[in-house]
Amino acid sequence: MKRFLPFFLILTIFVTLSFSKNVLFAYQGDATTKSVAVIGTFNDWSATETVLTNSFGTVWMAQIDLPDGLYYYDFVVNGKVIPDPANPKSESNGSGGYYSILTVGNYVPPTGKLDSGIIHKNYIHFDTHSLKYVDPASTKTIYFSLETLHDDVDSATLDVNGSMYNMTRIVIDQYTDMFRTEFHPASSTFNYKFLLQNGKTQVEVGSSGIATSSNFFFFDFASSSVRILSVPKWSQGAIVYEIFPERFWDGNPSNNASGTLQWGGTPTNDDFFGGDLRGIIDHVGYLKSLGVNVLYTTPIFEAPSNHKYDTENYMEIDPHFGTLQTFEELVSDLNGNGIHWILDGVFNHTGTRFFAFQNLLMEQQNSPYKDWYFILKYPVVEKPGYYRTFEEYASLPKLNVMNPDVQKYLKGVIDYWTAKGISGWRIDSANVIANQFLVELYGWIHDVNPDSLDVAEIWTNTSEWFDEGAFNSVMNYLFQNAAYSFILYGSGAKSFLNSTNSYLNTYPPQLWNSLWNLIDSQDTPRALTAANGKMDRMMALVGLQMTFPGAPMIYYGDEIGMTGGNDPLNRGCMIWDKSKWNMELFDWYNLMIKIHEENPALRYGTYIPLIADRDILGFERSYEGQNIYIFINGGNSVESVTPELPS
Repeated sequence: MKRFLPFFLILTIFVTLSFSKNVLFAYQGDATTKSVAVIGTFNDWSATETVLTNSFGTVWMAQIDLPDGLYYYDFVVNGKVIPDPANPKSESNGSGGYYSILTVGNYVPPTGKLDSGIIHKNYIHFDTHSLKYVDPASTKTIYFSLETLHDDVDSATLDVNGSMYNMTRIVIDQYTDMFRTEFHPASSTFNYKFLLQNGKTQVEVGSSGIATSSNFFFFDFASSSVRILSVPKWSQGAIVYEIFPERFWDGNPSNNASGTLQWGGTPTNDDFFGGDLRGIIDHVGYLKSLGVNVLYTTPIFEAPSNHKYDTENYMEIDPHFGTLQTFEELVSDLNGNGIHWILDGVFNHTGTRFFAFQNLLMEQQNSPYKDWYFILKYPVVEKPGYYRTFEEYASLPKLNVMNPDVQKYLKGVIDYWTAKGISGWRIDSANVIANQFLVELYGWIHDVNPDSLDVAEIWTNTSEWFDEGAFNSVMNYLFQNAAYSFILYGSGAKSFLNSTNSYLNTYPPQLWNSLWNLIDSQDTPRALTAANGKMDRMMALVGLQMTFPGAPMIYYGDEIGMTGGNDPLNRGCMIWDKSKWNMELFDWYNLMIKIHEENPALRYGTYIPLIADRDILGFERSYEGQNIYIFINGGNSVESVTPELPS
């Protein structure tokens, strides 16, 4: 589901506001808050220098005059140091916690200059506790990274027990460079540090800080602080097929909802057409013949709507979709055909028919479930303004996932369904769920099935969540945006390259081939509609999708030429009458899937851009001696280029 943050916009009133050089710090406490102080680089991290006062209600405030600049700070609440919960800008403090970041005035970082002999040490960032910088993909591969000011370092070297490994510069933006290297340890323990060079100036980054000489860090795979962020082999380059179950096929009319319409009608937000799990079972052979490796279904648990994002009971299959026996039969059929099933986990919110919310409505302040939600005022009624919701939908009350009882319940949901043979979860509206909970959730899923895929629904750059180990894949809307701009809107190959590099360069490399590269979904217009029905544009999108690093995701019916605008028109009934199929497009999908599946370099390979000249994009995919060169013309006319291929 799409997600917006209207509540956050309200919160920003109480966050850190800059008025010239007078800065207001504010903290939203509660009845248990007894003391609040702000500590940071502006007061030498003193807990007594800047104490906030309880100005009104539970809001604590203090004002400080600060010159233009970049500052790091935290709050000390009842003696405990925490980052500003209402400030989304934060950075690891190197000890497992976070600093909040504040920019005052028109602050601009200094400019780095190569071969100048000057290194701005304050802009060197490395944290042994963050997957952003120490990223074990397995016990055999670790990616080491560190950040510097742009053009501030000529070269960076990883020093492991005296052996030197060159690091590659990656330009993140106009202010930041990242240096990264892939290291293959020969033992489970080793010492390491980094050597940075600019002209004749060299500094070391090690356990004793950033200095001319610094001590080694110590790495031990047996340490409890070491987290391995891996992806299952089956997910890499997999062909993912998304099904909206209510619209795939009515396999069992006896379980249809009252008022179910005839198959194939024009969809509305509230109509039912009878699609169910039996309908998917009836077409597992079709999925297999198409080359599908992974099935993702939108929610299947009991809920009153056709989309099922308003969960009534997480422990029951929706009766209009089938029974537990139907579910188990589908799991068995999919597994028997080598297809992995990813369920949709809707944990940001429930429906109002969910037992906890129903109890809240009945018992109000006396309900044992009142802390499962975010109540704004009593008596609670099912209307906006009485409790926090997903977007502004009163039918979708937001769950307090940090409540221990909520976590216990949701862990039971994960344990129950994961143990029944599914291969992972897609987490709905992940960017509005507390990161700490998402990390816990990842652990629950992988405790039951270590070979699971945990996919985020996040429409923006997901590096923050990957760096915390909250997910090992994402619905890659950033790929869709870049592909549309290049193929449909004529932005050029260089624009595509810049857009995709902006996320690839910040994502853990071991995840690249498991990113769900979609060109549409249940939340967007269908791709052929977006292409205005132009077959050459649609075929170019599919060709790019099937060759670029990632797991191509097909929204049901795209392969036969289904069209539709925004929801609900993009959720039409699957067409099973082959005489109505776009066979040219269907054949193209089959060809591209066959090429994708028969060439390991396209599933598992590395990626090197070769050319981005006007409308011509070229790149190399390589794996175990196989090298494939892909060239795509995103324009409307024939162009001639002469790429320089690697020797």
